[in-house]
Amino acid sequence: MKRKWQLIAAVIVLLVGIGVWSAKDTFATARIGTAYVAKQTCSCLFVAGRPLDSCSTDFEPEALRSVDVVTGNGAVTVSALGGLISSRAQFENGFGCHPVN
Repeated sequence: MKRKWQLIAAVIVLLVGIGVWSAKDTFATARIGTAYVAKQTCSCLFVAGRPLDSCSTDFEPEALRSVDVVTGNGAVTVSALGGLISSRAQFENGFGCHPVN
């Protein structure tokens, strides 16, 4: 009986390890994607002066399907994966928009 539980525990550890390994690319892609969308949307809103509805047409609809965009105070914050990953871009008069860590 003890051997059975050890085998089950080993399988669970293996499956969790495979899940973590495969998710690392998802998190890297989400980090890059949110930074890009935040910077581009910030520039669209505050440099070009376009409305948010117009800015969202700059991206493929599938790219924004799981992304939340929040604007305010001259900044754009974009989050993905249920808020696990987020990026922010800030507008500075005379300099445009830049990512903020």
